[in-house]
Amino acid sequence: MAFDAEILELPKIIKTLVNHAQTDYGKSAVRRLAPSADESFLRSSFSELAEAYRYVKDDRTPSFGGIHVLGEALKRARIYAQIDVKDFINILSHIDAVRRMKREMYRYPESIDEAFAICDYADALVDLKELKAAIDHVIDPRGNIRDDASTELSKIRSRLHITERRIKEALDAILNREKDRLTEKIITERYERYVVPVKISEKNNVRGTILDYSSSGETAYIEPESVRNLSSEKVRLQAEEKREIERILLELSARVAENRGELENNIKQFTHLDLLFAKARHGYAIEGAIPEIGDRIVLIKARHPLIPKDEVVANTISFDDDKKMMVITGSNTGGKTVTLKTLGLLTLMAQTGLMIPAITGSEVRLFKSVRADIGDEQSIEQSLSTFSSHMSRIVDIVGNYDDDQLILLDELGSGTDPKEGAALAMSILNHLSDKESIVVATTHYPELKAYAYTRDFIMNASVEFDEKTLKPTYRLLLRTPGESHAFLISSRLGLDQTIIDDAKTTTLTEKDEVSSLIEKLKTESMKLDRELTRYERLNKELESAKKEALSLKRDLQKKKETIKDQVMREHAAEMNRLKDEAHQLIDELKTMREQSFKAHELAEKKHEIRSLQKEEEQTSKTVGHTYKPGERVYLLKYNRYGELVKKQKDDKWLINMGNLSSVFSEDEFEYAGESAPEKKEEKQTTTAIRKSVSERLDLRGMRVHEAKEELEKYLDDCALSKQPFATIIHGYGTLALRKMVKEIVDRHPLVKRHRDGESGEGGSGATVVYFE
Repeated sequence: MAFDAEILELPKIIKTLVNHAQTDYGKSAVRRLAPSADESFLRSSFSELAEAYRYVKDDRTPSFGGIHVLGEALKRARIYAQIDVKDFINILSHIDAVRRMKREMYRYPESIDEAFAICDYADALVDLKELKAAIDHVIDPRGNIRDDASTELSKIRSRLHITERRIKEALDAILNREKDRLTEKIITERYERYVVPVKISEKNNVRGTILDYSSSGETAYIEPESVRNLSSEKVRLQAEEKREIERILLELSARVAENRGELENNIKQFTHLDLLFAKARHGYAIEGAIPEIGDRIVLIKARHPLIPKDEVVANTISFDDDKKMMVITGSNTGGKTVTLKTLGLLTLMAQTGLMIPAITGSEVRLFKSVRADIGDEQSIEQSLSTFSSHMSRIVDIVGNYDDDQLILLDELGSGTDPKEGAALAMSILNHLSDKESIVVATTHYPELKAYAYTRDFIMNASVEFDEKTLKPTYRLLLRTPGESHAFLISSRLGLDQTIIDDAKTTTLTEKDEVSSLIEKLKTESMKLDRELTRYERLNKELESAKKEALSLKRDLQKKKETIKDQVMREHAAEMNRLKDEAHQLIDELKTMREQSFKAHELAEKKHEIRSLQKEEEQTSKTVGHTYKPGERVYLLKYNRYGELVKKQKDDKWLINMGNLSSVFSEDEFEYAGESAPEKKEEKQTTTAIRKSVSERLDLRGMRVHEAKEELEKYLDDCALSKQPFATIIHGYGTLALRKMVKEIVDRHPLVKRHRDGESGEGGSGATVVYFE
């Protein structure tokens, strides 16, 4: 694959993108970016980019602070060598960044109750809390080795402090005793030994060793004899301290070596996320869109990203279905080269996995190569070159020409005799038409306009020229070749009309015909532009309608929840009423027994109690019930029972009623219990059979409200079966399930305590509960 990235200025985009990365790892990843033709990879990249863009757009971008380069530390860990203290501090910062990233990445999806795939990268980050604890135990936040890093170090430093105190006491005594023999009453150091400044005349009167003299020769620096042994002891203890610190750091380095794989994995995840959010921030800055990948080129309102926003003119660049070449004509400095570079650069940006400065709905085609001949200069302002330099690049392009390439040729055939140049340009286009590739060429030659009309695979285009102001508008007109404005411009500038009329008589008849045709095509182009404007307006109205519909849907959902809550409250009140009546009847029954009422009166009261109990049970089952296949229901309209087979759309169910099956909505039937059980041997026993309940409940993949119902039922079953403990698997996901589980088990009256799962139980993706 060959991509002329330099000519099309992709490196300038990459340089801008680097500034959006927040870590050195991310910046390095940005610099390694290159165009790709791997459709699967690009689709996956765009899917992740769309999620990252939502974070950026809603100002929810996670922080990448504290992620330092650990290259040297990991290199030393690989060979079990001692790691520097500053690298341990960086590793601590790295571990803190892991925790922060996990928290911040999940906060946004959880707030909107929507799972984001890029959270998997946060999931993959390993929280090395044991390594953090080990480093914190040895090194304080300022990078000093703690006294209690080891028992031996604590002892050494304790002896060292005692020795230093004794040295100070001895020196203070000498300063007081020998003050008249000293040049200054101070303690200083020479060769890492404590000395006092003694007058040269008194040097023999102070017992000790002379270590140095002052530059004037008036002072002798003497290490007192009483301090010499203590100083030697201090040096020895400092050497022991150094050896013990080296031993501690070497041991700590071995701990880092054990976690090297996890650290390298974390760096990999951080790098990918930083690169992803850098792309999203860059896309937001250029007001870009994620293009669709297809078989066509449709760049809607495309802008060159290196031209200032207040100067750039947006153009729609597209090809008709049966066209694979485009010839763009028009006046000098009219925007032809900008159009070529816009098409080429946006294609390279898309194939690099970047958002492009165009509007949503734009489509790109993937190419194995993007080649361009746009002059020797690489700036938009200048793109002039000699014929030979043009031809050298064209020879290279033609020599490596194949299918699935995008070829961009600026001023094809220029720099030589116009007739020969036009003939050569047509011949080159003929040759390039043999492959299934896209070719776009700009030209001044009128012969190429007529040539384009005689070839089914070529479409004409031009850059617009304002005849009133005599200035280019930089707008691209598709299907319309450019006109020559030499006569008009000359007339406006004051050239004698006789000269102009004489020049017109020498033009070829076919040129008049072409001009007439151009005028017709221009009219058609204006109609298409009006249709495009109308389409964009309708598209905006559609987006607005979608947002309004979504808002209405949310309002309806809230109303539905409000009504459901009201029904549940009414149901609770009805339940309380039925219970009160039942208790009252029971009290009456006891009274009747005591007063020896007749047997049939007692039976009537018992019947009333059973009726209330059935009514209470039926009310409990019907109100707020979540239906499941296989349950029995009572069809109100037909006064008969049926069995739920399969749920349909809009809360409707396929119901089997014997030989008849039909679809009913949930408001047309009531819950009537489970399906009739298979007949069993009629064997009665007074011993209750304990229900068998699994020790594990897996809630992964469920919505929060579904999982909540399942969990509450499961906890009740566990308690009834006298199960001592159970494991609830909720996974990581958006953390919404985990939060719900913690809230339920915290307030459940039968749960004694709970904890996160250990390494063999699912880790923090599981919760273990213990019952009374």
